[in-house]
Amino acid sequence: MTALQPLVVGIGASAGGIPALEGFFRSLDDECGMAFVIVTHLSPDRKSMLDRIVARYTRMPVLTATDGLRVEPEHVYVMPEGRFMTIRDGALWLHEDDPVRRERKPVDVFFAALAEDQGDHAVGIVLSGGDSDGTLGVRFIKEHGGVTLAQGRDGSAPANPEMPENARASGGIDFFEPVEQMPARLMQIRRDAVTPAPLDHEQEASAQVQQEIAKILRSRTGRDFSGYKAKTFLRRVARRMKVVGCATPEAYLQRLRDEPDETAELFRDLLINVTGFFRDAEAFEALRTQVIARLLDGRGADEAIRIWVPGCATGEEVYSLGILLHEP
Repeated sequence: MTALQPLVVGIGASAGGIPALEGFFRSLDDECGMAFVIVTHLSPDRKSMLDRIVARYTRMPVLTATDGLRVEPEHVYVMPEGRFMTIRDGALWLHEDDPVRRERKPVDVFFAALAEDQGDHAVGIVLSGGDSDGTLGVRFIKEHGGVTLAQGRDGSAPANPEMPENARASGGIDFFEPVEQMPARLMQIRRDAVTPAPLDHEQEASAQVQQEIAKILRSRTGRDFSGYKAKTFLRRVARRMKVVGCATPEAYLQRLRDEPDETAELFRDLLINVTGFFRDAEAFEALRTQVIARLLDGRGADEAIRIWVPGCATGEEVYSLGILLHEP
């Protein structure tokens, strides 16, 4: 990561979110080099005054999001009422909200888009609020290499802890702390992110790093990651390096040797499993052209085909296969 592409920080909040936002922005240096996007889990019928309220706590420009508005560093963007929001190619996009047909999870929706668009430049923060909005979204951010924070109970505790507590319970939170401490944490993450971690899955040295880390994991967890997909493995390692502030693979290896708790954290990161429809595009294309085409060849409409999907979690893989079979 370079300074040319700053961190984009998504902030999710609802009930009790105003005091949390005040504590956060009052503790933040206006010349932080980051962009902030606030998404609230509130009734679409409620007129939002959030842009004016947040503007009291920061000298950065505070704007209500509009279609195609590009996200710039040292600006704050607020989602308008009655919409949900995504980000694509560094610009914000608004979509009609229909709570009658769809459960309202605007934080999850934005965090998932943020993860896809910004990758390891994304940060997700879950502040005070009810329900579990944001819980799935932070897992998407972690899976794509970003960093996640949630408002802890100590210090300036959340007025409504459900949103941050649910996010933490999911294993999707890197730092669980008071809002007043978060700006310093973000600055540390930004400093560590300016110099990219020297990990490349095509380099021989990186392959050696994977094998050394796999040995430590195997000795402490009993799980063998030596055959884990190199690109994914090293992306998760690079994410942990950023979180703990290790500048080199050698420094991170030493940390793993010295701190068993870090081995456990890396182990949990490697097991993050955020699924999606047609998630591995190359694999599904191979299934379509090389496997399903042959399965269907010569079969009549009344002949059954049975396909087993082990460990299908929330079902996206099953439905993806069903779509391929229905529309080959």
